[in-house]
Amino acid sequence: MLLSFAEENYLKTIYHLSHGGKYEVSTNAIAEALDTKAASVSDMIRKLHNKGAVSYQKYQGVNISSEGGKAALQLIRKHRLWEVFLVEKLKFNWDEVHEIAEQLGHIRSPLF
Repeated sequence: MLLSFAEENYLKTIYHLSHGGKYEVSTNAIAEALDTKAASVSDMIRKLHNKGAVSYQKYQGVNISSEGGKAALQLIRKHRLWEVFLVEKLKFNWDEVHEIAEQLGHIRSPLF
């Protein structure tokens, strides 16, 4: 599943808010978490639904699909690995690595 930077961030947010797919999440909750408007969330949900990353029914909320859950877990795993690498190998402090790991986690090079 090929996702844009923004789609990846939405997927991770939905995964976290749904507690790994256990609960439906409202568009308002997603909008609040991402500091955006509910209308923007609805547009992105449609895109993610069309890609098979989430299940969505109008007025029922959104939940992550099994394929979307795998993608979200992969993104979260990459983020955490980057954080550990930055701390252990490059000697950053833990409070410095989140934003850097967020950027590095979206790199899609198979060689990297």
